[in-house]
Amino acid sequence: MFLQGEREIRDCAEALRKDHVLQQRFHPEILSLFARQSVAEQERVFNPGNGRRIILTTNVAETSLTVPNIRYVVDSGLARVKRYSYRNKVEQLQIEPISQAAANQRAGRCGRVSDGICIRLYSEQDYINHPKFTDPEILRSSLAALLLRMSSLRLPRIQEFQFIDKPLGRAIADGVQLLDELGAIVYDEDSAGDNKDINNSFKLTPMGKQLAELPLDPRIGRMLLAAKEQNALREVTIIASALATQDPRDRPMDQAAAADQAHLQFADEHALNS
Repeated sequence: MFLQGEREIRDCAEALRKDHVLQQRFHPEILSLFARQSVAEQERVFNPGNGRRIILTTNVAETSLTVPNIRYVVDSGLARVKRYSYRNKVEQLQIEPISQAAANQRAGRCGRVSDGICIRLYSEQDYINHPKFTDPEILRSSLAALLLRMSSLRLPRIQEFQFIDKPLGRAIADGVQLLDELGAIVYDEDSAGDNKDINNSFKLTPMGKQLAELPLDPRIGRMLLAAKEQNALREVTIIASALATQDPRDRPMDQAAAADQAHLQFADEHALNS
């Protein structure tokens, strides 16, 4: 069963476990599969079971993984897609209808051993109205890191580079503006005054060259370089690590109680009482 994300998988798994008719008739093994699971939890899906199995997954199982012995697929028609907001300057995970290509990929997960059945929880007209293909990641991501890397490698300007899917002009302008604000680039002398736009060429500053060597988002890298100058690297590294990684409060589903016990040392009694 393809669902939107981790929260929907947990809610669906809980509902299936509480379904007494389902449990009494089939005694299914209910498994989950999503990107943030540990390797041990993901491997359970690939070990063949003795009875019926219901696997709840995200779009990670569309193309990246092949789960054996799948006879039926239930497609919700939705997925969480990462998109960069040019207005808010942040990346967001939005729930969107999947493309026709993604729907076909999901249907192809069944029927590999014998004839399979795909049940789509949306109408044929909805399928026809969906876009044919999913937008490539370069069209829905911040281009600041890409611009930084291209400049450090002395590749052609992004406006002249032969991309398979060329980024939008506003996406390039947003990336250039961010690098300019971070002090990572400087415009050439012929780009004087207020006449700075994506058509002007630029080069990396010493700060930009240091940022290009860090395998981090340029904004987080700039935080670390500033902290080094201010002799606060140890403190800011902790903050940068928290910003650059997933939520540290995540825990394995089968060890939730032990994780809650370990987290008690950080609990604020005043916040709990309120």
